[in-house]
Amino acid sequence: MKIVGCVVLYQPSEQNIAHIVAYAHLFDDFYVLDNSDFADSACVAPLCALRNVQYISMGGNQGIAAALRLGLEYAINDEADFCLTMDQDSTFPVESMGEIREYLSRSNIDDYAIIALNYEGTDTEKKLVCVPTWITSGNFINVKNYRLIKGFREELFIDSVDHELCHQFYVIGKKVAYINHIRIGHSLGNPSDAYLFGRHVTLPNHSPLRYYYRFRNNFVLYREDKRFFRGIRRADRHQVIKILLFENNKTEKLRMICRGIRDAKAGKLGKFEG
Repeated sequence: MKIVGCVVLYQPSEQNIAHIVAYAHLFDDFYVLDNSDFADSACVAPLCALRNVQYISMGGNQGIAAALRLGLEYAINDEADFCLTMDQDSTFPVESMGEIREYLSRSNIDDYAIIALNYEGTDTEKKLVCVPTWITSGNFINVKNYRLIKGFREELFIDSVDHELCHQFYVIGKKVAYINHIRIGHSLGNPSDAYLFGRHVTLPNHSPLRYYYRFRNNFVLYREDKRFFRGIRRADRHQVIKILLFENNKTEKLRMICRGIRDAKAGKLGKFEG
């Protein structure tokens, strides 16, 4: 079995690179896709020094979808069986790689499009949990099944790229699942905690631009398949309430959300140009 990996960089810190170096050597090939506006060769040097690493500059920020799409093209050309996709700020459970390989060797593995790693909770039961969608980081994509779909959708740029990919697999009847007890270290946004009527609320505290992409893309996806994407539609409504009650910079965030929905209705996708 050939397992490769890819990570998307955007102005990474030395700590980001150190985290990636800690697990990149586990893979037959590892593709580093650098979306940075200003590449820092000194920063990425320890990663590029690994014998199995291929460093690819995207020539500026082309969006996570374009970078991941290129990473999977490399995986296909290298005849890989699985390709791990990772965010630069995620940490990988190196000690669990042997057990992960066992999950990827299941007799019915062709039924699965993605075998992912968990990123939340504390449940230690050893099992696969099937879900409609999952985040990008920590996904082992079945390359054979990826070749059956159109692939990462570049015009979304960032946000909900993962949900849309899972929808493509859903359409062709392939499963998405995560390994319940094996976790990556991952943080969504810049989270903080709040309480409403005694109930805990997690605030992502995204920038106005990230909210633009999130609400724009989710509006587009919901119009394409209301049943499949009703969950993200509901989450967006809840997020507006969180912004109004708890988050800073409310006016600008709400302005960018409205702009995103307006652009979605007009079919204006790709990178935000102001």
